[in-house]
Formats: sequence, C-alpha cells, structure tokens
Amino acid sequence: MFWQLECFVGICKEGSFTKAAEVLMISQSNLSQHIRFLEGEVGTPLFERVGRGVKITAAGEILYEKALSVMRLIEESKKETYELRNARTNNLLVGIPHMDFFCLIPRFLKFHEQYPDITLQFASAEDTSQQLLNSSIDIGITDNHEPNKEIHMMHLYKEEQGLVVYADHPWADRTVISFQELEDLESVLFVRDLSLIQQLHTFSDKIAKSSKFESAYTSMHLFMVLHKMGVAILPASLIENSFFGQQLKMIRLVDPTPVREIKLIFKKHHYNNPSVQTCIEFFLEQSKTLGTLWPSQIG
Repeated sequence: MFWQLECFVGICKEGSFTKAAEVLMISQSNLSQHIRFLEGEVGTPLFERVGRGVKITAAGEILYEKALSVMRLIEESKKETYELRNARTNNLLVGIPHMDFFCLIPRFLKFHEQYPDITLQFASAEDTSQQLLNSSIDIGITDNHEPNKEIHMMHLYKEEQGLVVYADHPWADRTVISFQELEDLESVLFVRDLSLIQQLHTFSDKIAKSSKFESAYTSMHLFMVLHKMGVAILPASLIENSFFGQQLKMIRLVDPTPVREIKLIFKKHHYNNPSVQTCIEFFLEQSKTLGTLWPSQIG
C-alpha cells in the first residue's frame, strides 16, 4: 500500500502519469495499475484526464493530504529507528538538586562502571517536570513532583529530615528531639518542605504561631542557621555533604520523624533514548537497597 501511495503522490506533484513514471523509474502501465488498485480501495476515481495531464479529484485531494501525513510519519520512524540502532554515544542528561546529587554519587559511579558507553551529564533541577516536558533533561530526580499524565514516577528512596542548629545553640548537645519539643523552641524555625510546613501547622498551633516559616533554597537556610538567625528542618544528608559540618549540628527528630521521598521521573514516551530505559532499570534495582537514609555519624 505504501508504494501505491508513493506513486499517487508522485502523479499529484508532477501533474501527469508520464512525468511521474520517469521520476519513479517505472513503466507508465505499471504506474496506471497501482493507481487502479488505489481507486478500487477508496471506491472512487482519484484523477480526471485534462489534455495531456491529469487533474486530481475532490476524493483525490483528501487522499493526497492523508498520504503526505503517512509518508512524513514513516520518514520520522525511519530516522528514529536509525538513531536507535546506530547511536555511537548514548547521552543521559539528569536533572537533580545538588543535595541529592551528593547523596547519589556512589550510585552514579556504579552506573558508570556498569555502562561506560553512556555519558552522564547533570543539570540543576528547578522545575523538574517542566524540564522533562520541554526535553531539556532526560530524567529527573526530585522530592516534589505534581502528577502529570505525560510523566511516570518511580520511588527511589526516603530520607529523614532533622533539625539543623548552630554549634553553640542551647540544643546543640542533643542527639534526639521529639516533635512536641519544638513547641519550646525559642529560635525562628525555617522549613524548606512545603508539605512539612502543613504537617507542623496540623501538629501544633503553638509551633505555627510562634515560628516563622520560609520556603527557599536549602543553601539559604544553611547560611541563615550559620549566622544564628534561627534553626531549620532540612534533609539529613545536607550536613554530611556541606562545608559547614563542623559549624552546624543536625539533631534527629522523632515522634513523628519527618521523611522526604525522593523519586525518579521520566517521560512516558522515552523509547527513542535507550539510555533512559537502562537508567530506569538500574535505579529500580538500586531502590531495593536504599531504604530510608540517615547518615550513620549523625545522632
């Protein structure tokens, strides 16, 4: 059927059977046979004879537009399958927040060892879902993903969040603090996680009224705590992987323990890049061993 459509499009473009036969390098009788087959399929004539040439009928106009669409799709498919078969270097651009990057470095190193032909590149994750949809990244790692029908989500791991205080804060010697004790906190409390802000409001009116909540970059929170402007609830890995480990202290929170879930997100239709599927399968296996993280030297 595709060859018959190609013959039909050739006649439409050339305006005559004779010229189309020359371009397609087939006999005119063979070309006429293909057109008769198409006319039998659609049940109506596709051309009218006009002098030495032909004129396309109304039914032919409809088929012509559809045939062009089919041919474009086939060309696109040929191009994509060629790229899939012949890609020499597979590139994978990962959108990831800096705090999760440091935590996942061992996993990325292991991925590189297993798949040395895949080139990993990293981009700062700002609006990960939008970055995926506009193809500026291939895969995103995030703890804040809004459901989208074009994007799939996969659980990676959970990480505890703790209370970050400056070195000479009255609570600096504590290793564990209950959520309830936050009511006695005299410092300003900074919180990055919006869902945790809602949880704190629900948990205690006193905390909600006496504390100041900010949603900003984690680096800003660290600097504010470092300069004794308050304390903050932040992911446990931040202190372990920051430059302020000796100047700041992280205290474990319990009853309840705030936890953030880190997810791997990717576009539903990602099969034109085999590296994406490889990465998904790798992290699917890794997620079985990650569990809920809390740095061993903290608390």
